Amino acid sequence: MANEVATINLEVTTLTPAHIEAPNLDDLVANTDKMLAKYKEFPVVEENYEQAKEQRQVLNSTIKDIADQRKSIEKKIIGNWVEIKPKMMAIEKAGKTASDLMKQQMVPVENERKECRRVVIMNDVTAIANEQGVDWARIQFNEKWLNKTYSRNDMISEIDAQILQIHKDDELKALQINQIEVEASGLKIDADPYISMLGLRDLVDIKAQMKRDIEIKAARLAEAKRVQEATEAAAKEREANAKVVGDKLVDENGEIVEKQTVEKRYDRTLNIINATLPQLNDLARYMKENGIEFRGVK
Repeated sequence: MANEVATINLEVTTLTPAHIEAPNLDDLVANTDKMLAKYKEFPVVEENYEQAKEQRQVLNSTIKDIADQRKSIEKKIIGNWVEIKPKMMAIEKAGKTASDLMKQQMVPVENERKECRRVVIMNDVTAIANEQGVDWARIQFNEKWLNKTYSRNDMISEIDAQILQIHKDDELKALQINQIEVEASGLKIDADPYISMLGLRDLVDIKAQMKRDIEIKAARLAEAKRVQEATEAAAKEREANAKVVGDKLVDENGEIVEKQTVEKRYDRTLNIINATLPQLNDLARYMKENGIEFRGVK
């Protein structure tokens, strides 16, 4: 059964536009200040109070006459509009309620249609991205594309522009990664932590950070070595100044001194058969950090 929509038409049989003729009104408005000047400038004192009171009564009476005229004219102009207006507004309100109810039911349908359009558009996005060697997930979806009136050609142009920028960004990042890897190789450090900084810091700052990290690490190693050497020297001095008591060494405080044992060190020649440059850098870094002396052989 087809739904029938009723048409509401208001029939107005008589409507007379208001037209009022008041020939001297503009002159009265223009000369209002001049006509009221004698009242504004009237000096009220004890001697003329009664006269001022009479003058004010005359002024108030004139004002009331004008106000009564205005109200009378307005009432005649409005006529029965006071009764008609709320009835018409009641129809408008009821119609608005019915329209809102229909809108509530239309929204889910509109949303479903929009999602269907989204699927179709995403198919286009995926196809275009795949053709140009870009992951479709990197394309930023523009919600305006879902509008039925939005030009498909404009949408494709926007997608192409995004892909072009992605290619440029990838090329730039590849160059930056290569520069970081070259710098890291020369400094014999791992490049990965610094590559991860791309996008957060500029390349110049990252390179400077690489050098700062090496300087900081070198300073820490030097300090650790200094502390170790100082500790060993103090131990040797304590041992040298200790006295033999039976089979023990005792220092000046009467505490037993444990003899320092020097761990034997070895010389070995290794042939590395198969390793990547980062692996060699990691190996060199490990040996350096652990005090293992080594030298490269060409």
